[in-house]
Amino acid sequence: MNSKQSSSEQFMQYLKSVGGSEVDVAGASYVVSDADTVESVVSALRIKQQQHGSTAKDPSVLHALAQVMVSRRDERDPGHHAGASQSGEYQLDIHFSAGNNTREGIPEKDIEDAKAWARQRIESQGAEFGAIYFPAGGDGAPGTGALVSSYDRSVGWYR
Repeated sequence: MNSKQSSSEQFMQYLKSVGGSEVDVAGASYVVSDADTVESVVSALRIKQQQHGSTAKDPSVLHALAQVMVSRRDERDPGHHAGASQSGEYQLDIHFSAGNNTREGIPEKDIEDAKAWARQRIESQGAEFGAIYFPAGGDGAPGTGALVSSYDRSVGWYR
């Protein structure tokens, strides 16, 4: 990905690569709050689809759509975005099916090593989804910070 692009532009490229578009973002009819995470946005979008009887979107499109929405929120509020974080400060969120999330530090400093470590940890916990973040402003709560990469057992790592 081009380092001169904003993260939302990079996520938009990913959204397009999995079959989504700007129309999906504009038509999402969901306002991302400060407390929202990618996963909570995905959940809210699924609920809205079910309520309106819309055709279910592919999970990878929903995740990419949520990433665009959350990154746009973070770009509008730079204090919420962890631009000052350095590599080696990675945090892993593990998302369990019951809606519970955990956060733990990743001991690896290289992103590829961090992904390998995180994948093993996610799978050993029996979870389907996880995400690597840089922490934001010292906040260690799950779902906070700048999203680095997401892992879904059915997809693998994606940005």
